[in-house]
Amino acid sequence: MKLDNSKFDIICNTVDNGIILINKNLEVQFWNKWLEIRTGINSNDIVGDNLLNFYPNIDEKKLIRKITTALKLNSSTFYTPQISKFLVDIELGKVADKVFDNMQQSITITPLDLENELVIIYVYDVTLLSEINFKLNEIKEKVEEKNEELKLLFDTTMEAILVFKDNKIIDCNQVAIDLFEYSSKKSLLDKNFEQIISNKNILEKTSDKPFETTIHKEDGTSFKALINIKDNTFKSQSFKILTIVDISDIKRKETLLAEQSKLAAMGEMIGNIAHQWRQPLNIISITASSTKLKKEIGLLTDKVLIDALKLISDTTEHLSNTIDVFKDFLKEDKEKSLFNLSQNIQNNISLIETILNENKIKVQLDLDNDIYLYNYSNEFSQAFINIVNNASDAISLNLAQDELRLIKISTKQENNEVIISIVDNAGGINKNIINKIFEPYFTTKHKFQGTGLGLYMTHKIIKTSMKGKITVLNETFTYEDKLYTGAAFKIVLASHS
Repeated sequence: MKLDNSKFDIICNTVDNGIILINKNLEVQFWNKWLEIRTGINSNDIVGDNLLNFYPNIDEKKLIRKITTALKLNSSTFYTPQISKFLVDIELGKVADKVFDNMQQSITITPLDLENELVIIYVYDVTLLSEINFKLNEIKEKVEEKNEELKLLFDTTMEAILVFKDNKIIDCNQVAIDLFEYSSKKSLLDKNFEQIISNKNILEKTSDKPFETTIHKEDGTSFKALINIKDNTFKSQSFKILTIVDISDIKRKETLLAEQSKLAAMGEMIGNIAHQWRQPLNIISITASSTKLKKEIGLLTDKVLIDALKLISDTTEHLSNTIDVFKDFLKEDKEKSLFNLSQNIQNNISLIETILNENKIKVQLDLDNDIYLYNYSNEFSQAFINIVNNASDAISLNLAQDELRLIKISTKQENNEVIISIVDNAGGINKNIINKIFEPYFTTKHKFQGTGLGLYMTHKIIKTSMKGKITVLNETFTYEDKLYTGAAFKIVLASHS
């Protein structure tokens, strides 16, 4: 049946959607202006014809089934295309950023005339909504992908990460679960800070820089850790993010390096003492033998005996003093103490003066005798001797015996700082390695002569233990109207007020 131009026709041609009047055999009875404009198919051409003749890709069985259902139930039903998101193929205009090539449609089938088995198919343009959904899905996928990346980073970082809100854990990574020996993330969430770390004051700290501490766990065990705490605000809610790095192994290795360095230094000191004792022991031996011989031949007078005994006593006292200085060097500083810097330096030089003398090295001292430090005296001795030994080795390697061999040592106080300077004239350090000399196991000596730990431990002692600074550069200076170049070590420590 062909509809006359009626009120129905007028209304259907003014609405902003497509309207098709069709029977269950898919014969078109009405095709409104909206569809004419968008499909390019004139109403006169399609009305009375089968819809499939114009759109052969339509799922015929499904569409007939939907029309039959609407008529049978006398109720609207929805048609959802399975492959493409449209019933009638309407190509979209050429738009640069369009998502779809064809109009996306929502299809509703509503019964109109049950007797003649007619239904109205409403075609709604949902392209804009579909584009929004498409872009939202793209964004959602990207966000999910980023979340997966962040989760991967969150769980593969070397730091344990704990996120606190109102003093309760609301998130953590796998490293934190393993570090605190929990079976799963669920078992760690909602726990109070004190339930996993007994150091209650840690959470109260907020620092721009990480700090070292000892963490005591719930089971009574503890470990050395590097911790960083950041306060964060998100959507007016406050969070604390706690990152923890277990540095137990690093500390054990540092202790091993320190012991190794100390043993190397002890070996050098024992060698120095052996050198220093050789002459005094010879004096004692010669004096005792001479006294005995004079006694045997009757030439031993009281004065000769007294002089001989005094020489032996003085020499023995010198040996004893050497032992005392060496024992002080070997002591481990458990606590800081007040010591005179000048006396400490002179004691240190006395331990190695025999080696310096044998290498014909002149030591020029310019010391302020009134400087006192409140720090670790024996650790300073180790650092100082390491630097002087390094200078001695460089001089022996680079300068001939008949050249001036010089080490200049000076101390001065500037404001609240004490500056110790140790300069040699060995020609300086190669610019390609000067930035590496404080690294562990780095040495310029023959592999049988150096461990590469001396200057590393010196740097660690000054910077970490004594909270000072140490630098090295090549310096040119004048001595007795002649220019020399050498390595200049500068140590800066806090003075004792």
